[in-house]
Amino acid sequence: MLEESPSGVTTDVLGGRYRLGEVIGRGGMSSVYTARDQNLGRDVALKLFAPQAADADELKRQEAEIRLLATLNHPSLVTLFDAGVDTRVPDQPRPFLTMELVEGQDLRSRIRHSRVPLDELSVVGAGVADALAYVHGLGIIHRDIKPANILLIQVRPGEPVRPKLTDFGIARIVDGTRLTATGTMVGTAAYLSPEQAMGSPLSPASDIYSLGLVLLECITGTVEYPGSAVESAVARLHRAPEIPGDLPTEWQHLLASMTALEPLERPSAADLEVALRHALVSPESAPADLAEEHTRVLPTLPSRPPSIILPGPSETSGLSATSGFPETESTAKTAAKRPEHGTPTGPNGRPAGAKRRRRFRIGAALAAAALLGGAAAVTVAANSPETPDVVPYPSVSGTLGDHLVELQRSVEP
Repeated sequence: MLEESPSGVTTDVLGGRYRLGEVIGRGGMSSVYTARDQNLGRDVALKLFAPQAADADELKRQEAEIRLLATLNHPSLVTLFDAGVDTRVPDQPRPFLTMELVEGQDLRSRIRHSRVPLDELSVVGAGVADALAYVHGLGIIHRDIKPANILLIQVRPGEPVRPKLTDFGIARIVDGTRLTATGTMVGTAAYLSPEQAMGSPLSPASDIYSLGLVLLECITGTVEYPGSAVESAVARLHRAPEIPGDLPTEWQHLLASMTALEPLERPSAADLEVALRHALVSPESAPADLAEEHTRVLPTLPSRPPSIILPGPSETSGLSATSGFPETESTAKTAAKRPEHGTPTGPNGRPAGAKRRRRFRIGAALAAAALLGGAAAVTVAANSPETPDVVPYPSVSGTLGDHLVELQRSVEP
């Protein structure tokens, strides 16, 4: 047993390094003390659990689970520094946790003072939801979300308070191992989820339900399901929480979805965090809608320009059929030297049909030249005070130039 003075201050040292101070909190399963880490010279909070049965296997399992919780690291979680077992009384070993000592009040004290405005509540709710998304991703369920386990800290003067979630002493690992006795219903009765009240299997949705009741209490200033453990547990199975009708519609929908009787109808912690972050930039501090994400339809790509129908193979040109640009003499010769494998050749050594392809290219060149000529004529007519009878074309050398000269002579009056 601890030797406590009338002032509540002890003189014991746990684990060979933590000198206990005054009691700052008590619960049904543990007590929390201020303590001095003599090795590092800093003040910490030390949570000492109730004596456990002297079962070696059970103690090893509990110690392993506590050490797992001690690895959690998130801005909205109270940082756990160390874990161990107090064996000063051999027949009554007591696991303990050491964690950061947070200066500030908890959300329970804040609610007793006054109701929480929606803009402040958005900050608190988003921070807790972010922490839950982190621990749920690791397969851990908190199981005891309540105002007393949400600490409020002031990082900088003038900024909104930020939450830190604490007390993972009754957390349950999703794979079925427990920190508490098998078959024991744990948690605070006023904030239990329906599945907790019925002793059904739990999931991360259980924490979402409890957080919904916490947010509702911050708004109304009263506990939604008061009374004894049995009365409180039975009440939530018979009626849904009463959400004030004067709240913004978005808040009503959010709280209703968080406290849905069916766990699968509740949002995930990650979705909840996004919705509450939206309220931080909303003029009316309204969260985003928790709508289902539908398949997105990509915008239609712009259609390609219409194709130009080229003249038939009876016309001649010097354009390349593959690139659409005039063939130079070197590229024409190179193309003539690389007939396709297995293609019959004519008497001059060129593939059969090469002549037809060349006539097709020449026809394409004439068509392109005609289009260019028409565009040039329109441009000159628009910019000249007097439209000339004959449109002069730019000088082009080679075979294409000869064809352009013939084309121009054919259209002269």
